[in-house]
Amino acid sequence: MLEIKVIGRGGQGAVTFSQLLAIAAFEQGYPAVQAMPSFGVERRGAPSFSFTRLSEEKGNMRRSLIYCPDIVVVLDASLIKDLDVTEGLKKQGIVIVNTSKPGKALGLKKFKVYAADASLIAVNIFGQDIVNTAMLGAFAAVTKEISLDSLNKAVEQKFEGNPKLIDLNKQAIKEVYNKILRKKIEKAKQKK
Repeated sequence: MLEIKVIGRGGQGAVTFSQLLAIAAFEQGYPAVQAMPSFGVERRGAPSFSFTRLSEEKGNMRRSLIYCPDIVVVLDASLIKDLDVTEGLKKQGIVIVNTSKPGKALGLKKFKVYAADASLIAVNIFGQDIVNTAMLGAFAAVTKEISLDSLNKAVEQKFEGNPKLIDLNKQAIKEVYNKILRKKIEKAKQKK
């Protein structure tokens, strides 16, 4: 079972991220998926949380929030100053952060940290800093759990009836995905 915690600010689309990831995972062939929001005293700009579980076994799903995720996706890097975004993260855990800074500069040394400047891409594509679908591209490139094809199918289902929104979201996913892959290839070349 793979457990993912998404941390964002109210209005950034953490819930939609989790829903799209669950749909894409089902399209990918995971027989059991869950997407769960966690609502407190939510307001635009306040920290918000959402969770996704992916399991290859149908009857193996817990029915609780995720307290020890395998992966944390941070939609707004400024949250790192306000919260312990790695709280409960498993020892070999992965953190994927929307930031223009390198992952090493974020002070999360105990974990594998990947940086994706999804904000820049979102602003270029949508005209505003809504990064949830762009960060799905980062998730796919880093984890290799979900294909671009499955993410595209999820976007088509979620935004059915709005072809322009479908195209823009697919573009955002693909651009971040390709940017992460280029970074991984460059790092691999530097290690040689």
